[in-house]
Amino acid sequence: MNAIPSALASEDWQLADGAARPASLIVQQRKQSYAFPYFRLVYAEGDDAGVRIAFASHVVTVTGHGLDALLEAIAAQRVVRLMQPSENEYKFGVRGAGQAGIKNISVEATEE
Repeated sequence: MNAIPSALASEDWQLADGAARPASLIVQQRKQSYAFPYFRLVYAEGDDAGVRIAFASHVVTVTGHGLDALLEAIAAQRVVRLMQPSENEYKFGVRGAGQAGIKNISVEATEE
């Protein structure tokens, strides 16, 4: 059983329970949500401050802090949901103070 370390968890993303892999990644922005099937994942790259997740039709860009853990969880296809906090939640550290956190999520369609 492949356990995901709790260090990969954050209040801004939800990991799959147990060994099951989710079929899709749900991306929740402040005013819109998307569902991207993992079988269309092309690549993911990033560092502590930002992660780019490329699917066949869209690129999801996540900025924040401590995002190395998010990149590792995306690479293992264990993330069920990304949730963009409100501006005040991020600014005042309401969610997960001292933990990894998402500041902004942008979603752009790729040119086909």
